[in-house]
Amino acid sequence: MNITIVISQIFGIVFTILGLSMIFNKKWTALAIEEMMKNPGLIWLAGLVTLFMGSIIVVLNNFWTSGLPLLITILGWLTLLKGAIILIFPNFTSKYYRKMNIGNIFVWAGILILIIGVILIIL
Repeated sequence: MNITIVISQIFGIVFTILGLSMIFNKKWTALAIEEMMKNPGLIWLAGLVTLFMGSIIVVLNNFWTSGLPLLITILGWLTLLKGAIILIFPNFTSKYYRKMNIGNIFVWAGILILIIGVILIIL
Protein backbone atom coordinates (compact mmCIF):
# COMPACT_ATOMS: atom_id res chain seq x y z
CA MET A 1 0.00 0.00 0.00
CA ASN A 2 1.25 3.48 -0.93
CA ILE A 3 2.54 5.58 2.02
CA THR A 4 0.43 8.55 0.86
CA ILE A 5 -2.74 6.49 1.12
CA VAL A 6 -1.77 5.15 4.56
CA ILE A 7 -1.08 8.65 5.91
CA SER A 8 -4.26 9.96 4.28
CA GLN A 9 -6.37 7.28 5.94
CA ILE A 10 -4.72 7.90 9.33
CA PHE A 11 -5.40 11.64 9.01
CA GLY A 12 -8.93 10.83 7.84
CA ILE A 13 -9.75 8.61 10.81
CA VAL A 14 -8.23 11.03 13.34
CA PHE A 15 -9.88 14.11 11.76
CA THR A 16 -13.28 12.41 11.52
CA ILE A 17 -13.30 11.34 15.17
CA LEU A 18 -11.82 14.66 16.33
CA GLY A 19 -14.39 16.61 14.32
CA LEU A 20 -17.28 14.60 15.77
CA SER A 21 -15.86 15.06 19.25
CA MET A 22 -15.59 18.83 18.78
CA ILE A 23 -19.16 19.05 17.43
CA PHE A 24 -20.83 16.90 20.08
CA ASN A 25 -18.64 17.88 23.04
CA LYS A 26 -18.21 21.62 22.54
CA LYS A 27 -18.09 22.47 26.26
CA TRP A 28 -15.75 19.57 27.02
CA THR A 29 -13.40 20.59 24.22
CA ALA A 30 -13.35 24.21 25.39
CA LEU A 31 -12.69 23.13 28.98
CA ALA A 32 -9.94 20.70 27.95
CA ILE A 33 -8.15 23.39 25.95
CA GLU A 34 -8.50 25.94 28.75
CA GLU A 35 -7.05 23.49 31.28
CA MET A 36 -4.25 22.49 28.93
CA MET A 37 -3.24 26.13 28.48
CA LYS A 38 -2.76 26.38 32.25
CA ASN A 39 -0.18 23.58 32.23
CA PRO A 40 3.18 24.36 30.57
CA GLY A 41 4.12 20.67 30.63
CA LEU A 42 1.08 19.73 28.55
CA ILE A 43 1.73 22.55 26.10
CA TRP A 44 5.33 21.37 25.69
CA LEU A 45 4.22 17.73 25.28
CA ALA A 46 1.60 18.70 22.69
CA GLY A 47 4.25 20.64 20.76
CA LEU A 48 6.69 17.74 20.90
CA VAL A 49 4.14 15.15 19.73
CA THR A 50 2.94 17.48 16.97
CA LEU A 51 6.51 18.14 15.85
CA PHE A 52 7.28 14.40 15.74
CA MET A 53 4.13 13.61 13.75
CA GLY A 54 4.78 16.40 11.26
CA SER A 55 8.42 15.35 10.87
CA ILE A 56 7.45 11.73 10.21
CA ILE A 57 4.92 12.76 7.58
CA VAL A 58 7.34 15.16 5.87
CA VAL A 59 10.13 12.57 5.78
CA LEU A 60 7.86 9.80 4.46
CA ASN A 61 5.69 11.86 2.12
CA ASN A 62 7.38 15.00 0.78
CA PHE A 63 5.89 14.95 -2.73
CA TRP A 64 5.27 18.33 -4.33
CA THR A 65 3.29 16.93 -7.25
CA SER A 66 -0.49 17.23 -7.28
CA GLY A 67 -3.58 15.62 -5.84
CA LEU A 68 -3.50 13.54 -2.68
CA PRO A 69 0.32 13.40 -2.32
CA LEU A 70 0.46 17.21 -2.37
CA LEU A 71 -2.40 17.49 0.17
CA ILE A 72 -0.66 15.10 2.56
CA THR A 73 2.67 16.91 2.07
CA ILE A 74 1.01 20.24 2.94
CA LEU A 75 -0.71 18.71 6.00
CA GLY A 76 2.63 17.27 7.08
CA TRP A 77 4.44 20.59 6.76
CA LEU A 78 1.62 22.42 8.56
CA THR A 79 1.77 19.86 11.38
CA LEU A 80 5.54 20.22 11.64
CA LEU A 81 5.24 24.01 11.64
CA LYS A 82 2.53 23.93 14.30
CA GLY A 83 4.70 21.75 16.55
CA ALA A 84 7.67 24.08 16.10
CA ILE A 85 5.56 27.15 16.89
CA ILE A 86 4.14 25.53 20.03
CA LEU A 87 7.64 24.64 21.26
CA ILE A 88 9.38 27.88 20.29
CA PHE A 89 6.56 30.29 21.22
CA PRO A 90 4.55 28.64 24.03
CA ASN A 91 3.24 31.96 25.40
CA PHE A 92 1.94 32.98 21.97
CA THR A 93 0.33 29.56 21.57
CA SER A 94 -1.36 29.79 24.95
CA LYS A 95 -2.73 33.28 24.24
CA TYR A 96 -3.90 32.23 20.75
CA TYR A 97 -5.77 29.15 21.98
CA ARG A 98 -7.37 31.10 24.82
CA LYS A 99 -8.53 33.73 22.33
CA MET A 100 -9.95 31.07 19.99
CA ASN A 101 -11.65 29.27 22.87
CA ILE A 102 -14.87 31.31 22.62
CA GLY A 103 -18.31 31.03 21.10
CA ASN A 104 -19.13 28.36 18.55
CA ILE A 105 -15.65 28.22 17.05
CA PHE A 106 -15.28 24.56 18.01
CA VAL A 107 -18.52 23.56 16.33
CA TRP A 108 -17.46 25.23 13.08
CA ALA A 109 -13.90 23.94 13.36
CA GLY A 110 -15.29 20.48 14.14
CA ILE A 111 -17.48 20.57 11.02
CA LEU A 112 -14.51 21.59 8.86
CA ILE A 113 -12.26 18.92 10.39
CA LEU A 114 -15.01 16.30 9.97
CA ILE A 115 -15.44 17.17 6.28
CA ILE A 116 -11.68 17.01 5.65
CA GLY A 117 -11.51 13.71 7.54
CA VAL A 118 -14.27 12.10 5.50
CA ILE A 119 -12.70 13.30 2.25
CA LEU A 120 -9.32 11.86 3.27
CA ILE A 121 -10.90 8.50 4.12
CA ILE A 122 -12.74 8.35 0.80
CA LEU A 123 -9.71 9.35 -1.30
